[in-house]
Amino acid sequence: MIGFLCQVRDFVKEIPEVHFFSSSTTSSSSQLVIDDESVNFLGRGLYIIIASSNGFLLMAEELRYQRAYYVYNPATRQHLSVPVTPITSCVTFAAGIGFHCKVDDPEKDAISFTIVRFENLYDLVSSVTIESFSSKTNMWSTIDITLDVPISVILHRWTKSASYGVIDGVFCWFDALSQFIFYDTVNTRLWALQLNPEMYAFDGQCLGVLGGDLYYASCNEADITLWYLESNIRSQDAVWVRKYTANLTDALVNYCPWGLEADVESLDFHPANLHIFYLNINGRIISFDSEKNIAELLYDFGQRDHLLFSYEWHQWPRLL
Repeated sequence: MIGFLCQVRDFVKEIPEVHFFSSSTTSSSSQLVIDDESVNFLGRGLYIIIASSNGFLLMAEELRYQRAYYVYNPATRQHLSVPVTPITSCVTFAAGIGFHCKVDDPEKDAISFTIVRFENLYDLVSSVTIESFSSKTNMWSTIDITLDVPISVILHRWTKSASYGVIDGVFCWFDALSQFIFYDTVNTRLWALQLNPEMYAFDGQCLGVLGGDLYYASCNEADITLWYLESNIRSQDAVWVRKYTANLTDALVNYCPWGLEADVESLDFHPANLHIFYLNINGRIISFDSEKNIAELLYDFGQRDHLLFSYEWHQWPRLL
């Protein structure tokens, strides 16, 4: 089953519900996939989605000061507690997180996963400490990296602190400074690339890996523009090519009576179709098919901060 997950990002006392929306035209209704009952293995705190990979979710007890993580399978409600991180998080907002699951043995349908983590870099720095966890060893390791060029990185609760995907061992983020962040696990390098001026977004943006390629979408007023990375993922001279620009005006007329001043709070790709986007507009979750110029209202959450996570929910249970 393919679709996306949606979870509130307000600082609330109650456990925030997680909704799943199927991309199927015959099944677009909201399904509650994580609730108080399904995550009662903790019995305390908040259960925040940090990332999803290969049908599994990486969750945390806290939205801030994250040190305790859990890998969770919504299909089987199986979970695995990850050992507490060796470095204490002392920043206001979430750390940068990379989460990648892979199938080790297709016959046994068992997976292994990797987590990488680094703190927000509010000041310009020339070195950074990367924490890495492997499910195969069940241990965290740390590595101090000297950067080729000093960088700062800011990730916060209104944007995804998790990587948007992995290409050939390279994790990819997009931060609040409108820059791409890359961490190469093979060559242990971390670097940042600035957006080209024509790629800036004022009303939402998203990054995603589809078919082994890196894509970036920007939303400005009524236009969504899709770009893809033509150059090698490890190249310091990124070459982005515009794939298309689609206008939202006609498709959204039924759902945005207030006009084009609607606030696109978050944007995400369909997991398997480059022409379909999910938008959070003033608390309304809308799917937009840029090829057919059709929009569909999926759910109205009201005025609360939500993040969208593209998600593929496998029809078979995979074991940790």
